[in-house]
Amino acid sequence: MGASTLANWLVVLFMGILFYYVVAESYLFIDAMTARPQAGLNIVPIKVVDDITPLDLYSPGDVPVIIKGALNRHPLMQSNKNNPEYIAKLCGDALIDTVIYSNNYTGWAGHKDEKLMRVDKFVRDHMSKKAASSDTDELRYAHSHTFGMPLLCPVLQHDLLVPAVASKPLASLGGFWNLGQPTIFMGPAGTRSELHMDMYLLPFWLSVYFGSKKFRIILFEDSSQHFEGDFMESGRLRKTVKNPTTGQEREVSFEVWSPNLNYFPEASKVRIYEGDVNAGDVIYVPSGALHGIFNTEDSLGATENSMFVPLAKHYTEVCVKSNFANSCDEGLDKTFLSACDVEYLKNHSMESEAVETFVDCAVKSHASRISGRDAFLKNEGFHDAYLYKNHLRPSYKVWCEQNCEQIMVELKDIEKEALSDTDVWGKLRKETPKEYKHRMVRFRRQVDAYTYQYNVCKAQCNYPSQRQ
Repeated sequence: MGASTLANWLVVLFMGILFYYVVAESYLFIDAMTARPQAGLNIVPIKVVDDITPLDLYSPGDVPVIIKGALNRHPLMQSNKNNPEYIAKLCGDALIDTVIYSNNYTGWAGHKDEKLMRVDKFVRDHMSKKAASSDTDELRYAHSHTFGMPLLCPVLQHDLLVPAVASKPLASLGGFWNLGQPTIFMGPAGTRSELHMDMYLLPFWLSVYFGSKKFRIILFEDSSQHFEGDFMESGRLRKTVKNPTTGQEREVSFEVWSPNLNYFPEASKVRIYEGDVNAGDVIYVPSGALHGIFNTEDSLGATENSMFVPLAKHYTEVCVKSNFANSCDEGLDKTFLSACDVEYLKNHSMESEAVETFVDCAVKSHASRISGRDAFLKNEGFHDAYLYKNHLRPSYKVWCEQNCEQIMVELKDIEKEALSDTDVWGKLRKETPKEYKHRMVRFRRQVDAYTYQYNVCKAQCNYPSQRQ
């Protein structure tokens, strides 16, 4: 064997070893982070079904359920579409929020360092990034917080449909035209949302279009019995702990993916529901449930907090037992269009008859009637739906244009608040020149972002191949 041949073989051998090392390291990291039954935890598998009627899903609706293959007929499930590159092609110039997870951050879901970024840049720079054990905090996770999907990329509604089981929602918070949702979550393997509770204690559905998400869920019935603190208001289970050596105190949050039972021994007393939601699946998560999500693969999901007529009883009971935490009394009032006496319910919440009376009123209300109350009983009329139709708009174009105009309406509200001498609570501002300068810089950035996104949104309203 000549020297050159030997050298070539050595190069091949080196490249093979390097490839194996990179692949093995990535696999071992994801494998290590993938949740398994852990000592001291009561892990319960989430119920998985191939098919289920909406009435059976939501009555009583007090446990999570995964519906396999519920999205198989959605256009976004086509092999040439259910990938990051298609999302970048369709929505590339839109601005989406990106965050990183930190176990030292006790805010919502452990997400910090929020930055707006173009979708195509996020896909190019972050979706292809592989998790490495040395820099997990640098993994960025994208979610449409500032601009919900109807504002971020309205044309996506032609591919990403409302699942059939969610096609007859109540007017959650008083309206069918929800510009903040569905919320898009897209991120590489290893990204996560830590344990948290959603606004107004509302239930939600989540669809996965590519990749896989692992859920861990603690039911309200368990958390309300065994957990303490402000988790129903803040959305996070957290407490202050003291270093036995230094005496210094710090705040820590419960991490459902790597639980510290020394700090949170109460976690061993609750059931933790666990299950994988794969591409094509939908998961339903009940009212007031704490939940954490770990992306075991590069993934895209869409989610919405929605109420349905059969859930009236469970949602009302959760709200009452929480002592009307997280403004769920407002959620009850607006969802049923103020037809039922929430104040009476609050004043007589210890009486089971008051709860029964409110639920009876809610089910018989005009809001329930126009939201498919009878359809649930007959199991009729449920089908995958375009978002603009669920928002009761006559066409995609009208819906899209009205959505985009709301970006500028919101910007005017931001401008009014920014230029006012009082803050959002009506208190006179007391700030130094430096603080004022920083606030104006943030305001100008908002003006630029909202104006830019308005133009992106408007450009999609005449999408040539999607006119309806």
